[in-house]
Amino acid sequence: MDAQTLRLDGELTIYTAQEVRQRLSQALAPDAAPAPLCVDLGGVTELDTAGVQLLLAARALAHARQRELRLGGLAAPLREVVALLGLDGVLTQAVACDHDTDSGLAAAAQPTE
Repeated sequence: MDAQTLRLDGELTIYTAQEVRQRLSQALAPDAAPAPLCVDLGGVTELDTAGVQLLLAARALAHARQRELRLGGLAAPLREVVALLGLDGVLTQAVACDHDTDSGLAAAAQPTE
């Protein structure tokens, strides 16, 4: 099944959290397509702890709805933020978005069996 893609651009910070949360929630809505959701972070220029919290919340929501969540395209400086928070092991597992290279950041939200 082809992944659905949601591209995020600009800041992923406390200032944009509400808008991004709505977009992620809509993409992961119970009536949304059951395809994997690829969140393309290639256009994200700034990431703070609120942005990281949104990604973790989206991962949890996808897991609860038995959807696969893929994160891709996060630039090296922004990946450093994730690593500094000690979350690189949480957000850097499984598969990246299909269009991603190994510079991407991947996260899986698949139910364990």
